[in-house]
Amino acid sequence: MRPALFVPLVILIAAPAALFAQTCSQPNLRPYIHKVKAAQSQLRAYNIGDGEGEQAREPLQKRIQVMKDAFATLADAAMKCAPETLNARALENSFVRPLDANKPVVAEEYDPKKPEKVDDIYGDSIDVKVTRPAESSQILLVDFRFEIQCGFDSLLLGYEWHSNGWQQVLRWQSGNYDVISGAFGDFFAYQVVPRKDSGDWLIAVAHGHPWCSSNMSGFDLDVIQPARNDNSQKVLLHKQETYWRDDPTRMRSIPDGFELRVSGYSRDVNIIRRTGIYRYSIDRDRIERVQPIAMNGRDFVDEWLNSPWEESQNWNFPSELANLEATYKKIATLNDPNAKEQPHFTYGPVRTCSDSPSHFQVELDYGWWWEEKKDLRPDARTFFQIQEGKNSFTMLSASDKPDPHCTGHDIMPSIY
Repeated sequence: MRPALFVPLVILIAAPAALFAQTCSQPNLRPYIHKVKAAQSQLRAYNIGDGEGEQAREPLQKRIQVMKDAFATLADAAMKCAPETLNARALENSFVRPLDANKPVVAEEYDPKKPEKVDDIYGDSIDVKVTRPAESSQILLVDFRFEIQCGFDSLLLGYEWHSNGWQQVLRWQSGNYDVISGAFGDFFAYQVVPRKDSGDWLIAVAHGHPWCSSNMSGFDLDVIQPARNDNSQKVLLHKQETYWRDDPTRMRSIPDGFELRVSGYSRDVNIIRRTGIYRYSIDRDRIERVQPIAMNGRDFVDEWLNSPWEESQNWNFPSELANLEATYKKIATLNDPNAKEQPHFTYGPVRTCSDSPSHFQVELDYGWWWEEKKDLRPDARTFFQIQEGKNSFTMLSASDKPDPHCTGHDIMPSIY
């Protein structure tokens, strides 16, 4: 009798797995691939009108949105019944081949005998990247990019594994834009940040703004909380700055946070650019910019002046806070782009000081350019006293008089 009872028992144990397999079967991706290709064809067929230039008129905006929706639908379909052990490279390849994506950039040599090539520009190429971040094996990120005029636009999708399968918890993209600088392109970088003492995570995303006519543009940095527990995704931090587009950018993980490095702009037109360091520590719901913020003392002063006071005040000697705030506000008023007159800022000597090997003085000069009335307003100077620490600087004080201890040689002489 025992063998007769054994067979039904096996059937009862296996039945739930069999029922689950019947409820989820991997869909055929070909219809979804076709939708992406159709959207790409519509983008490539778009003709830039006379005088349109860097504009993106409403018909083009709609085609761009259709392209992004097609990408998202394709990724959702691919993830619908995917196993927890899904291989990121295999998924990427399943997109790359049918979409003819990730083509290497080939530099073409000019040949006057060949007719000029007409670029499709919008949608002319597609790039796909699928990753499982090292910070968590339960997260999968899908990054789609496509060409637009003078750059590219991006769509980032995030999926998280739950007991009932992969769920989309992140969709990060631009809204409709009437000029190409509204796209999430130029550069596009992201870093997952696990939250302390929980299984939750945030993601930092940085992107530039494409442009055709300048090597200077703006970039955005956002920290996003993915959708969770019936709550939609939420932006916890947003920052926008200018940067030098020709230089590389880098984003990386640090303990309890992330760091982005870009080539920023100095207020001294003779220096032009400097390394901007955007380093953030995340503790539960608190996101704080921390040091280092600059590569050297002169750049520290420049970033101190450039940052919001809510950040800059954290890098000051406490007893001098009121004096430093007054100096900060005075220079901010002079540098206001809406001001009727603006000074010409240049950095003077950066001197060593005899009272401490970690004490330095940074001179900021501001002069007034007048075509016929140059002598009506005298040039002025501010001397910043800073202290170097381990991967950090502290603003000690600021005055229109130099410190008598700081008569050492100029360690950062100007080449102009």
